[in-house]
Amino acid sequence: MLEDEMVFAFIPARGGSKGLPGKNLMKLAGKTLIERAVESATDWLGGSKVDVTIVSSDDEDILANAKAAGAVTFKRSPFAATDEATAADVLRDYFGSPDVMIDLDGRDPWIVYLQPTSPARTGLHVEEAFNMITAGVRAVVSVTTPEKSPYWSLNINAGGRLTPLFPQAFETNRQALPEAFIPNGAIYIFKLSDFLAAGAVPVTNAAPYIMSRDESVDIDTQDDFDRAKALLEH
Repeated sequence: MLEDEMVFAFIPARGGSKGLPGKNLMKLAGKTLIERAVESATDWLGGSKVDVTIVSSDDEDILANAKAAGAVTFKRSPFAATDEATAADVLRDYFGSPDVMIDLDGRDPWIVYLQPTSPARTGLHVEEAFNMITAGVRAVVSVTTPEKSPYWSLNINAGGRLTPLFPQAFETNRQALPEAFIPNGAIYIFKLSDFLAAGAVPVTNAAPYIMSRDESVDIDTQDDFDRAKALLEH
């Protein structure tokens, strides 16, 4: 089914980070987070289906590291490098740039979106997720199980009182609650046309690629990095 289809791996890597400055160039098991992300797009047991791996960043050191790892690099715009920029903004910044010369020749490419802050994700994970694509699947999202069930969530109303988000859950025993999953940020696969139509990364009706909590470690703080280090360098 996918023999003649174009596949882009897209790695967003902003230079600024309030939680852990410089995290994308920090090393785990001898490789930077950028190098690990590029490797996950190319190191597949059955041979990678990715035609081009793109790293988008505002940071020259990140771009140099990505280029050395074999990726195509793109200097993102100032807006796409702000704290307020979303994943959709970063993707539009690239695919809408006049500096990007890609001849799609009428084809609708697959986008494999890989955040570098998921260092336990491997090429095998990405390959397995990509292999979930069938005639009836146009998106795949990696997920994991939360430590606490979201059905027990509460908010505080205008009167300052607690209000259950799912009142029925408080009338049900824990074992009877539906199983819940959360995106772990490691892998998003979707059609470029679906992204452009929705104006956002497609999640609804995506096929779930389930990963363990250890595989889902996401680096935002020093504590996260230390946990990833313990997992990957033990």
